[in-house]
Amino acid sequence: MRVKGRLIGEKGKTRKMIEELTEAYISVFGHTVAIIGEHLQLEFAKKAVLMLIKGSQHSSVYKFLGRKRNLIKKSKFSIWKPFLFEEE
Repeated sequence: MRVKGRLIGEKGKTRKMIEELTEAYISVFGHTVAIIGEHLQLEFAKKAVLMLIKGSQHSSVYKFLGRKRNLIKKSKFSIWKPFLFEEE
């Protein structure tokens, strides 16, 4: 119950923060955590969930995700660049 509470947070704040920073969807049900998203989103969300399970402070997890958010955004642009250049 304690680990589940750490993942969800007060009024769902922690889960929502992880979802916003990684742009992945997270579901916590019983002893199961489900994450839906693209490759980088999954990788960083999984790392954040594992950090919380191992006992890391929430602020440390938020800082980690804040740094990784830029990589997620850059990866989205790099996917579309080849298509943009082909049209020109």
